[in-house]
Amino acid sequence: MQIYLDVVWLLNFLVDFMLLTLTAIVLKRDLRKFRLIVGALFASFYIFLLFTPLQDIAVNPLIKGIYSVFIIVITFGFHRFRLFIQAWLMFYFVNFAVGGGLLGVHFFLQTDMDFIQGTFATQTSGFGSPISWAFVIIGLPIMYYYSKKRFEAIETEKIRYDEVYDVKIIINDIQLHLNGFVDSGNRLEDPFTRKPVVVIDMTELGDQFPLSIQNLIKEQDLSKMEEVPSEYQSKITLLPFRTVGETNKFMWAVRPDSITLYDQGEVFQCHSILIGLSTSPLSDRNDYQCLLHPRMMQQKKKIALA
Repeated sequence: MQIYLDVVWLLNFLVDFMLLTLTAIVLKRDLRKFRLIVGALFASFYIFLLFTPLQDIAVNPLIKGIYSVFIIVITFGFHRFRLFIQAWLMFYFVNFAVGGGLLGVHFFLQTDMDFIQGTFATQTSGFGSPISWAFVIIGLPIMYYYSKKRFEAIETEKIRYDEVYDVKIIINDIQLHLNGFVDSGNRLEDPFTRKPVVVIDMTELGDQFPLSIQNLIKEQDLSKMEEVPSEYQSKITLLPFRTVGETNKFMWAVRPDSITLYDQGEVFQCHSILIGLSTSPLSDRNDYQCLLHPRMMQQKKKIALA
């Protein structure tokens, strides 16, 4: 029997990379791709231990647990013990969720006899059953996508719609410190890029923008775009939207440089967001100046504090 160990290793590396990425997404950790790649490389090297005299030691549950500890430290670092334990347990949970789902689908589609005969076992070709490899290569990304969506759906249920969050928005040299309210009815997004839109109250914040942008928004005159400073022209876009009882309208929006959200002592970074510039007041009591998009709360990434 021939075993193409490089092919087996490559598959394990890709699987480990997806699992670590999904773990980071669920934990809202903003990790560099480099750390994910190094962590996946280290995790995939475990497969080589199974083809050495250390095989009996490597399959020991205690050794597996210790090895997984190093995987988490390499990928996520060790900032605080609580965060480390959270990442370690979530890594196992994601493994069980994705792997268990994939195994369950396979067992559902295959008969018991086929499964017992070794659908996942390596055959004389060295690559294993073609059906099994195709199933793993295609099935794992599908399970990854499905698990990611399910985790996001659970996160949506946990969003607190009755709280006001501190939000910091930076657009070129403008820094806005706002109170943001999660609007469960806010489904506004860019129709082309599908980026969610955070709406800010320009009746309260307009004076912090250049006068040319204020005039552009108030007068809704495209010719005014020529008066907008060049550093803002590349960031401004026009969004179609519709409110209850009204016909289609348009709203000016701007791409921010960064959005930071503060929640119960933790700091989160939000990416791929547009800032809608509303000329109508958002709150009668002025207790918040922006409406946050629910999907923004799902996609936020935690920033590790020094």
